[in-house]
Amino acid sequence: MKKYVITLLIVVAFLINPSSSKADVQWDGAQIVKGQTGKMTFKKDVKVYKQNANGTYSSMMVKRNSYFRVYNIEKYNNKTFYWMSSGYRVQATDLVVFKKIPLNIRASFYDNPGYININGQPSAFDYGTHYLEGYVDGGPSYDISIGENLYYDRTHPTEGKFKGGYIDATDIRIAETIKRDKKLYKLTANAQHLRGPMAGAGTGGKYSKGTVFQSLGLEINGYLRVQLLGTWGEDFIFTYIPVKSLQPVQTQGKRYIRYGVVGEGNGKLRELKRFDEVMFLTEKNTTAWIEIGGEMYRVPKKALATIKPNESPIITTSFLPNDTLQQLVYGNGVYKKTANNRFEAQNEKFINYHETEQTFNYEKDDIKYIFEKPVTEGSKVTRMEYGMKEEGFVRAIHFTFTKPPYGTFNNVVETSFGELFAPGYGYIDGRNNILMSYE
Repeated sequence: MKKYVITLLIVVAFLINPSSSKADVQWDGAQIVKGQTGKMTFKKDVKVYKQNANGTYSSMMVKRNSYFRVYNIEKYNNKTFYWMSSGYRVQATDLVVFKKIPLNIRASFYDNPGYININGQPSAFDYGTHYLEGYVDGGPSYDISIGENLYYDRTHPTEGKFKGGYIDATDIRIAETIKRDKKLYKLTANAQHLRGPMAGAGTGGKYSKGTVFQSLGLEINGYLRVQLLGTWGEDFIFTYIPVKSLQPVQTQGKRYIRYGVVGEGNGKLRELKRFDEVMFLTEKNTTAWIEIGGEMYRVPKKALATIKPNESPIITTSFLPNDTLQQLVYGNGVYKKTANNRFEAQNEKFINYHETEQTFNYEKDDIKYIFEKPVTEGSKVTRMEYGMKEEGFVRAIHFTFTKPPYGTFNNVVETSFGELFAPGYGYIDGRNNILMSYE
């Protein structure tokens, strides 16, 4: 009976801690533990010191050839210091024998290891640099291989890829990388911009309490990698903020979609229709962040309404260019009226249009558009180019639409192809050029 009880206890212990074998890693004749960087012995008896919280110092006499684990290494001002347990720190001298643990062995203690530069000496990488593997959010990325040391090739989003080199294992701190959501967070206290996930990393500006960031889905060393809202393409758009200084942004009430628009989310798009109800999160400059169906999107701020908007306009007549137009100037040429329902420009460019009982038909430079009558939000649009047919729809009809240089128009039709048509004028903006002026 006793034998079965012992067996049961062993099974239970394994189920409770199935990864306990990681704690039994042996290297260079000794057991090593998670977070250990190396091991150290001394050539003779020496006294080591640590600074206490109250500013005083404590000392400890260590014997020759005694073995100590090293958990952290500091390098600055051409000096190297080894941190032992209990806060004791030893400067590297001829009396110290240090052996580094290969980086791949240290990394085996982690499920998703991340690598941070901790070398404070002048080098190609700043203290606190996070070696991000793969292409991440438009920032510099690294192709990493791990052995005794770390080898990398580096890719910069604008400068391209270049051959890297080896980074000594003692210059690397390993921390668990945790996958996080990509929602919005705001600061609960003032914070410093950091270019790496640790105190002492390179700094930029300061952020005030209440500043809103979007999570980039990665936590490491107690820091969340985030992007300041509205900073795509600017310097220092990515930063690391302590997780404890952030709290999720809560929804602030219901809004309505004013007209059809595309919501841009985390690597995905969503067609939003007039009258769709969404939850408002925050806004900055001309952009608003909303939540619908548990997902977050950004849309133009002007696309939101606090009260239910008016019905979509319905266009049944006068959609095609009107009879008084004599000239249409686009970026690719000047189109002059040559006949009823036809304009021509140099290099065999032309505009044709006609109406049937069921459709409005418009053609510019061999690209044909067929609008199903009546034209309203959601109605069918067919686009044909080089023999290829695309089926689309009217995304929005804007009561008024202003965009330089061509001015302001009423009931402007926006298609799902991202092109704009103004009743009485035809094509005004999109993939097939821009209307500059008209007579």
